[in-house]
Amino acid sequence: MDNHEALVRPQSLSQQIEQILIDRIHSGKYAPDSQLPAEVDLAAEFKVSRATIRSALNTLSTLGLIVRRHGAGTFITQLPRISNPLDQAIDFQELISGYCCQPSFQLVYSGLEKASSVMAGLLQIPVDSEVLVSHKVFTADDEPMIFCVNTLATNLFEPDLLEQVLSAPEMLEPLFTFLERELDLRVEYYVAHVRPVNADKCHFYRPLPMPTTTPVLEIDEVAYTAEGRPIFHTYEYHPENKMSFELIRRRVHR
Repeated sequence: MDNHEALVRPQSLSQQIEQILIDRIHSGKYAPDSQLPAEVDLAAEFKVSRATIRSALNTLSTLGLIVRRHGAGTFITQLPRISNPLDQAIDFQELISGYCCQPSFQLVYSGLEKASSVMAGLLQIPVDSEVLVSHKVFTADDEPMIFCVNTLATNLFEPDLLEQVLSAPEMLEPLFTFLERELDLRVEYYVAHVRPVNADKCHFYRPLPMPTTTPVLEIDEVAYTAEGRPIFHTYEYHPENKMSFELIRRRVHR
């Protein structure tokens, strides 16, 4: 393994291997249509289990960077435009970095607010409880791609940690990593409502930088633990022509 590819914390081993493989694909070390080394060889190179390698490859497959061909192996695909699989939850910066783009985010607003009756019901907290709300823009090569509003109940936080987050709200990103590392909470599924809206109907801190009638895909969702505990609420806004969306729909046989 090259020195600049050494594994470091706090990312999981799987996440670190994902990024190394993504970097190799982007640099051309693994060229389009070439065959990826076998799982057993990658496991030996990185000195991890095959299960860890399999987890990393599953993410690359979800991002559309590799394809598994039965009986032949795993191959690098031609790099596509950003594709967002609606049936899976992937950190936005990880999603963007998988498509030859430099990910970043801009924190537009962060602060404490009182939970409305609707938000209190979604997060299963009393009405007017304090919630931490943050508005962020995720970019690809400095181009705005996703506008996001996250709402977390403050009862998830110890007082000291809440003070840290209020003084440095950027520490919430990547959100999945923060939740697992700091709060020992793991998102297992979302309940989402997907609808088209115009740009002027978005629940965002400031007007979106586009004509008010621009179509925007709104994803209104709540993240849950495996036990069904709500963790946070999100509004995601995806302007037209920024991403393609994929969803496997299965026929129900009666």
